[in-house]
Amino acid sequence: MNGPTATIDLPAYRRNLARLAERVAPAALMAVVKADAYGHGLLPVARAAVAAGVAWIGTLDIETGLELRENGIPRDVAVFTWLLGPNEDYSRAIEAELDFGVSTLSQLEAIARASVSGRARVHLKIDTGLHRNGASIEDWPGLVTRSLALSDRIELVGIWTHIAEASDGDDTVAIERFRSAIAVAERLGTSVTVRHLAASAAAFGRADSRFDLVRIGAFSYGISPGGGVSPSSLRLEPVMTLTAPVIAKEEGLATLGIGYGDGIPSSAVGTVQVSIDGARFEVVSVQLDRLTVDTGDSPIQLGDTAVLFGSGTAAEPTLQEWADQLGTIGEEIVTRLSPRIRRRFLE
Repeated sequence: MNGPTATIDLPAYRRNLARLAERVAPAALMAVVKADAYGHGLLPVARAAVAAGVAWIGTLDIETGLELRENGIPRDVAVFTWLLGPNEDYSRAIEAELDFGVSTLSQLEAIARASVSGRARVHLKIDTGLHRNGASIEDWPGLVTRSLALSDRIELVGIWTHIAEASDGDDTVAIERFRSAIAVAERLGTSVTVRHLAASAAAFGRADSRFDLVRIGAFSYGISPGGGVSPSSLRLEPVMTLTAPVIAKEEGLATLGIGYGDGIPSSAVGTVQVSIDGARFEVVSVQLDRLTVDTGDSPIQLGDTAVLFGSGTAAEPTLQEWADQLGTIGEEIVTRLSPRIRRRFLE
C-alpha cells in the first residue's frame, strides 16, 4: 500500500508559465522557486521552468541558488537571491554567477570584498513601504553612489523593491516611490537594465507595476497568494494533487495514511473534506500519521485512494477550498507538507 503522495503536474506548470509570460509581456518573467518550489520539489520545477524558456529564477537564499547551479541550471539563466545573512559565502556564490538583492551598505561591501575574480551581479533594493529589507529613502543615494564607486567589483544589474499589495492606494504610493528611487539612481549615473517591483498579484492587477521583470511564485503553481486576481480567472491550473491511501476501515469511518506529522493542520477537523471515488467526506480527526473521515454508509474499501485536494476537475476539493476553510492561504498549506510525502512528477 502506497503512502501519501503529492503528484506534481509539470506540464500544467509549464502551461501556467506560458500563460503568465504572455500576460506580463513585454516584461520578462522570473519563476520563483523558494521553499522547495513552494513544496512542489525544487529541482524538477526549476528544470521545467528552464525548459519552458524562463531566463530568470528566484530562489530567496544563496544555498538554494548554489544547489540549482550544482545540479545543472545553466549560467545563461539568471538566479536571483535576496535573503542575505551576515555570514554568507559570497565568494562561492559569485563564482556560481548568482545575482544578489542588496539592501544595505554592509551587504554591498561584503560582496565587493569577495569579488576578486570577476564582478558580482547586484540589484539594489529600495524600501517603498513594506519595510521588508531595502534601503530607506534617506540611505538610498549613499547605497547607489557606493555601488558605482565599486564598479570594478560590482556590476549594478538592477533596482528592485517589493510592495505590500494591501490596497490600490498603498500600491500607487509604493510605485511612485520606486519611480522616484530610479530617477535618483539615474541622476547619480546608473544605467540599469532591470527594474522589478511586482509579484504575482500586483503583476496582474496593475500593468504599471510590471516594469522590466515580474517575480511570479504562487500563481505559477496555480495558487492564489491571497486577495486580488485569482489564478482560475487567468486560466491557471493547480499543479499539485495530494492523495493518501485508506489504511483502516470501520463502520462509518475511514482512516487515511497522512497526518499532522506530514503537515496536515489539526484545524482540518470539522472544516475540510477529502474525496474518495468522487464522493466527499468530512475530516473528523487528525493524528500524527493518520487522518480519519466520516464515510457514513459509503462502501469505502481498504486501499482506496483519497484525494485531499487537486484540480477540482473530478469534484475533489481544491487547495483554494482548503485555504478558505482553514482561514489561510494556499501557499502556507503546500509549503508545510513534509518531505515524507512522496513527490511524483508528471513529465
